[in-house]
Amino acid sequence: MGMALTDSRLLDERGNTAFCVAAAVGNVKIAEIMIKKDPGLPKQRGFEGHTPLYIAALFGHQKMVSYLYSEPTYRDSQEDLPRLFFTSIDSGLYGLASKLLEDHPDFALKRDRNRKTALHLLAQKPKPSSYPRGSPGIFASFKGYKNPEQALVKQLWFEVAKHGKAKLIDVLTSPSHLLFDAMEIGNCEFVAQLIYECPGLVWERNSKGWTIIHAAVWHRHETIFSLIYEVGIVKNVIATFKDKEDGSTLLHLAARSAPVSQLNRLAGAGFQIRRELLWFEEVKKIVQPSYIQMKNSKGETPQELFTSEHATLLKDGQTWMNGTAQSCTIVSTLIASALFAAEVTVIMGNHQVKSAPFRIFIISDAIAFLLALAATLTFSAILTSRYAERDFLSALSWRLKMGLALLFFSITAMMFTFSSAFFIAYGHKDVFSILVTGCAGVPVLLYVFLQFPLLKDIFASTFSCTSIFKQSEPVLL
Repeated sequence: MGMALTDSRLLDERGNTAFCVAAAVGNVKIAEIMIKKDPGLPKQRGFEGHTPLYIAALFGHQKMVSYLYSEPTYRDSQEDLPRLFFTSIDSGLYGLASKLLEDHPDFALKRDRNRKTALHLLAQKPKPSSYPRGSPGIFASFKGYKNPEQALVKQLWFEVAKHGKAKLIDVLTSPSHLLFDAMEIGNCEFVAQLIYECPGLVWERNSKGWTIIHAAVWHRHETIFSLIYEVGIVKNVIATFKDKEDGSTLLHLAARSAPVSQLNRLAGAGFQIRRELLWFEEVKKIVQPSYIQMKNSKGETPQELFTSEHATLLKDGQTWMNGTAQSCTIVSTLIASALFAAEVTVIMGNHQVKSAPFRIFIISDAIAFLLALAATLTFSAILTSRYAERDFLSALSWRLKMGLALLFFSITAMMFTFSSAFFIAYGHKDVFSILVTGCAGVPVLLYVFLQFPLLKDIFASTFSCTSIFKQSEPVLL
């Protein structure tokens, strides 16, 4: 016996029909079956008067939304389209938002209950940057606009621009400034896209008198800061703008401690302080010489401010670097001691074996010992360092990287020594010797796996010098 129309429209305790529940879970197949039984179901509102289309958008079900929106009778007469438009952006349904904007261009100017436009919602959507090291791809990606979010931003921007400069400025700055909202939340892609569409935005300033270059320094966004290299002599003007509240220059902003989210991009206080030093030195290159010693309203020069702001981080960096070096010194010393004992034992035993495994044993043992000894000396150089600010900029990171590399090759050579010893004792055809040789690679792989986060941060910190602040892709044409 088939389901009666009245049964399909029964409400649950929250006031939803069964079709509303299907829309909430995004089950298109069940929705199709129910519509065949009762074509009017998509018009039946559920909890708090929400239509199934709105409910599907609220839960971010792209396929269900596309299915329901494809039928005009389900949307035009019943749906609160502006509310659906803002909800689709909040839910990440940029295809639906783009379609709604295409059908209703005036939505680009509409504001939600918080007086935010669609551009404000997109600017304030937090997301990790895909180009954290200032890759030129962030600008190259705007040429094709294959990303639906990028396409929607472009569509919104040009719709707003059609209404004239006054309306454009109103949307840009009210209730808050789009660019600086995006910079605060870390949405560098949004900022980069707007600048790509309208290069003149690089001159925009907030209530503090900052440009986006100042905001990029404050929030430590290399991708946006790199635009300073494209504006030519104009950068000399931008670099003179000061904070209206305390008279801080661009270099004072670089002297401030970075946000925790940016510091945590590198694991290890030693690399964090180095990153801060790189920023400070890079900004120092673009400010006028007189600004390097200029004081803010509190009478602090940029260098004095940097030292006071980073005193705790510097101390943590000293502790971290010292602890890391001590741990590695113990390991390298133990390896060197064991290898030296093995070498001396063989030499004192006056062995005359000239087989290939024996030669491999002697040579690999000597190499492993020398590498371990070199690693020990390198880590000792870290332990005896002054741990001054400038040391973190180059010397300490290079020593740590070199020490870890020497330790890695020492362990590798030691495994050759270990394997060759079994071939000497049991012969190259013995299964036990082959099995041990295979297992000898485990410690090497384990070292790489366990130390990979540290090694990654070392190389990221060591090689992320001034190149991270420069773009090879021109933006400000």
